[in-house]
Amino acid sequence: MQPRELTAASFVSYPTKGRAVAVEHLALLQNLPLSLLPLLLREVIAYDVRFPAEQRMLDDQFAYLASLPAEQRENLLHGFVAIEVTETLAAIDWVRQPRAFSEALTAHLWATHQMDAFRTAADAYAEAWRKAKPDREPPIPRLGIVLAGQGCDHSPHPIFRKLRPYGTYFPNVDPAKGLAILTEALEARAAKHREPYQHWYIDGGEPAMESAQVSVISYAELAPVRRAILKRMQEVINSGSGGPEALRTLLAEMRPEEIGLGSKSDATLAHFKTSILTEGSGTQIFSTTFAQWTAREALRRAQPVTMLVRFAPRQRQLPMNELLSGQHPTNETDPAGSLIDAEMGAYYTWINQQRLSGAEKGSFLAWFEGKNEAVAIGPALPRGVVSPSQVNLEKLLAMLG
Repeated sequence: MQPRELTAASFVSYPTKGRAVAVEHLALLQNLPLSLLPLLLREVIAYDVRFPAEQRMLDDQFAYLASLPAEQRENLLHGFVAIEVTETLAAIDWVRQPRAFSEALTAHLWATHQMDAFRTAADAYAEAWRKAKPDREPPIPRLGIVLAGQGCDHSPHPIFRKLRPYGTYFPNVDPAKGLAILTEALEARAAKHREPYQHWYIDGGEPAMESAQVSVISYAELAPVRRAILKRMQEVINSGSGGPEALRTLLAEMRPEEIGLGSKSDATLAHFKTSILTEGSGTQIFSTTFAQWTAREALRRAQPVTMLVRFAPRQRQLPMNELLSGQHPTNETDPAGSLIDAEMGAYYTWINQQRLSGAEKGSFLAWFEGKNEAVAIGPALPRGVVSPSQVNLEKLLAMLG
């Protein structure tokens, strides 16, 4: 099937909102190259369960493409048109199964040495529409908070070394009621600015708060879901008939209702949780990996204005087959190793926040949980300095604005 053969009936199996988007832009879709169109349809078919920021991003792309004169659009997409797409690829039901097409296309691009050309075309396309439709500024400056070192008595090296050059290091922090102060600040921001999915609390252990205004995700909460996924993975491994490809296909096709998330009232969050545990490497077995990857994906996809990430001790390393078997529910934790993970996770979380709009106005706080050390980064704070001040978490937040 070729794009020009599309009709409104082609999208009858799509969810309501996604179908409406496809039909509205049918004339445009009919004129897009086959090397690009199914990749856009991957987002259209999932439109109903995407975050508002993701929906806005797709809407902006279609609006930009539709606004271009035909000749200008052809010039922009010339790199995609030049990609050779075989009849075998075109025969895939890329309308109803755009994910399957994109995976087959990736393999084809590598096999035919076209990956570099595709990337060049994709970069040019992304740069053009991003320039025409830049991300909107957040309604309030973004605030990211990371708690590291839970359960660890001390750090064997200077903590938050990668973050210190970008902010002020505070070695005399009063830790009293620190967690409560931070969660209350998160709740206050969420109560004042009530846009959905704009305030997040991610915990690598047991959650320390519940809130109707905050998107709360925790490693402990998802224990039954993680066990269900590991069981399915183990079945494939034990069968002896499925290699890495079969395992990837299993995870890619897994749906929330298959792993115990189908009854959740928030379909968007249910699909997000599913993606975290099926697309992230190690998110099913290591709490620190779960916290870091969830923060990364939430920032990239939901673009929140507030995020609190709390790392918890992960289980100790074991041979991968033993970890995947799920037969070690009492495997002891590794607080020292978890602190190393969390430090790097804090740094990556700050980097990912910097990639969002309004980065120059945003703030970031990393705290060695329960201890006296923290790093605060914000427009009002000097960089690369050590502050001798005696402060508590409430005062640090006030400094960040």
